[in-house]
Amino acid sequence: MPSITSLRRRSLSLPSHQQASLAFERRHQEGRLYEASLGGCVKSLAQLLQEDRLILARPSVSCFDETPLHVACMLGHVHFAKALLAHKKDLAMELDSQGRTPLHLASANGYIEIARELLQSDTFACLVHDEDGRTPLHLATMKGRINVVKELVKARPEAAKHRLSCGQTALHLGVRHNRLETLKVLVEMVRYGDLVNAQDDEGNTILHLAAANKQIETVKYLLQISEVDVNTVNRNGFSALDIVEYLPKDFKVIELRELLVQVGALRAIRFPASTTHLASVAPPSTNTPPVEAVPPLSLSGEIRKQEEDKHKKWIEKKRDSLMITATVIAAMAYQAGISPPGGVWDNDQKDNSTILYYAGTPIMAANDPKGYPMFWTYNTISFLASLSTIFLLISGFPLGKKVLMWILMATMWVTIIFTALTYLQSMLAFLNVQREFEDRPSTKAASPPTQATTQSPIPGAEVFMYVWLCAVAVLFLVHIVRYLVIVLRKIRKSSRSGYQDV
Repeated sequence: MPSITSLRRRSLSLPSHQQASLAFERRHQEGRLYEASLGGCVKSLAQLLQEDRLILARPSVSCFDETPLHVACMLGHVHFAKALLAHKKDLAMELDSQGRTPLHLASANGYIEIARELLQSDTFACLVHDEDGRTPLHLATMKGRINVVKELVKARPEAAKHRLSCGQTALHLGVRHNRLETLKVLVEMVRYGDLVNAQDDEGNTILHLAAANKQIETVKYLLQISEVDVNTVNRNGFSALDIVEYLPKDFKVIELRELLVQVGALRAIRFPASTTHLASVAPPSTNTPPVEAVPPLSLSGEIRKQEEDKHKKWIEKKRDSLMITATVIAAMAYQAGISPPGGVWDNDQKDNSTILYYAGTPIMAANDPKGYPMFWTYNTISFLASLSTIFLLISGFPLGKKVLMWILMATMWVTIIFTALTYLQSMLAFLNVQREFEDRPSTKAASPPTQATTQSPIPGAEVFMYVWLCAVAVLFLVHIVRYLVIVLRKIRKSSRSGYQDV
């Protein structure tokens, strides 16, 4: 049987056209091998191996970035992967263009049987990291592949201690991607007490991350572990309770705070000066006054962004609500102004040759001459206040300013109050005035009222309306007094600071 060296020499001694034909044949076989990998066809692989027993050993010259085993691990072809490993176990340690082994792909996709076959070939694949520094355990944890995580930890427990470039372990990734069940498996299988308190490059433990992401169930689980130190401080002197205190207040934050306080969690500023946690941050000194803890750089931006986004959404909702309300009230006031209650005279109303009322004039002005000016005044104020609100909203002024928001609130209160007064005056014109007209059969024209008496057909309605208006006015005055108190405090504070500077 000729040796490989003699075969290579024989191929080199072939003419150039035969060498080109041989190279083309090899590329064709590699293409067939790649197609067999895509389909997971074991028969095609066996046929290719019969044609060329060196097809798996020969380095690929094609443009494919993955080996056939990489393809099989991506698609989950178990039998095809077993056949490849049976002929060449070294494929388990081959890297693709991104530095990933076949175990990386099988772990990320959750193919447990393929992962077992790869681990039987070489367990060292658990410790290989790709170009992003992630091992197969990192990818399996991020994707929540619990069964694969168990197999990887059994094969190489030390893989759980491998850190990314930012110092995060697999436990950090489990919390960051909210994989609680996977986190439980890691904590229970890896018996390294310090691993649950491991800190990344910014000093954050998994408890810091769980608190920052408001993962209540994860925090509950971590607080049940005796090895977890709830008062660990990161590089910026921030404990888990500090993070919760700086989060926007909601039900989750309140529950997180209660959970941490119940187990004895403290804020960083309340730690004794001799504790070992603060010793790593700053040496104790009796001459240095206590400094308030500040959010860590990695989390303060995220917290501040959440608060700003929440405030912007609240402002946008208030803006839209005010715009709709002001527009509706303005339309109502405009309609009431051009078509008051009772309508207008269609024709000139005459008494013999004397014109009593001109066409287009309000009937309410004739029927209730004392109430109509009040109705007109109330309606006009309501209309102008609504237009002022619309103008402020579309003028482009920054609505985040407290002064502008207070002006908008005051304008809407005036609008609501005078809209209610307009409604009350309209109802009085309809309900409270009864008239007796002189019998003048000689003319068809309506005559002015000779007598007017007030009699409310709805007892207590007018009183109820006035009571409601008084309550609204009192509440409005309370807000005005509150705002004035705030302004006076700021003025007094600024004057005191200016006096101290002098």
